[in-house]
Amino acid sequence: MGYVARTCTVVVNGKISSIPTTKGSTDGNVFQLLGRMFGHLLSDVNAPSGKMNRGMGLPAPFMGLLRMLEGIPVGNSNFGKQIEWMYVKGYDTRQFAATAVPMAIMEALLRVFYVSKQMKLYDAPFGETLLDTMPFRMNPRFRMILALAYGTSSAVNAGKMYFTQKILGANYASWMGLAWHGLHSLKWGMLDKHLKLWDEIEAKEITELEVVVKGLDGLKMRAMRLPT
Repeated sequence: MGYVARTCTVVVNGKISSIPTTKGSTDGNVFQLLGRMFGHLLSDVNAPSGKMNRGMGLPAPFMGLLRMLEGIPVGNSNFGKQIEWMYVKGYDTRQFAATAVPMAIMEALLRVFYVSKQMKLYDAPFGETLLDTMPFRMNPRFRMILALAYGTSSAVNAGKMYFTQKILGANYASWMGLAWHGLHSLKWGMLDKHLKLWDEIEAKEITELEVVVKGLDGLKMRAMRLPT
């Protein structure tokens, strides 16, 4: 049996590298291996260091991808190095979860206010209006409200970081919400909204043409019955 080379894929200085490893494969089926992997991840969420202090837990979501953006200069450093420094200084999943709490409260309150307004002003049903605020079928108008809310929160957070000169004060959850809802809102305002408008105009014109064609067919049938 030939030797099968095994490697470990890592990101080094913004580049993806494969490092040879002599560790053998782990026994077990796919589900057992996935369960073991998730178990290790859960154990690392709040892992203390060897000195029994807070230690570094799991990185915040997408921090690994942001670590690769070393081409963006930030002062005497770059964006990737700043992300790495934040993680080393304690900005991990626990910090992300803490900053996500006010964002979750904000979203909950916005949903309450939106549903209440729709029910009071437009007599909209509660269930249907609540579904319009859910991620899987979110109303574009409510998404724009979320984008504005996240934009306001991120602007305040940017001002705080500027005046305090502390990047660890970044509200990662707020910036993620701004990027997600902001991009969807821009896509809706610049493309989807106009496509929907023209689809409605096309459907209306087709309906009107069908009425005209039916009228012409009716005139043709009446003309055929006239005595010659």
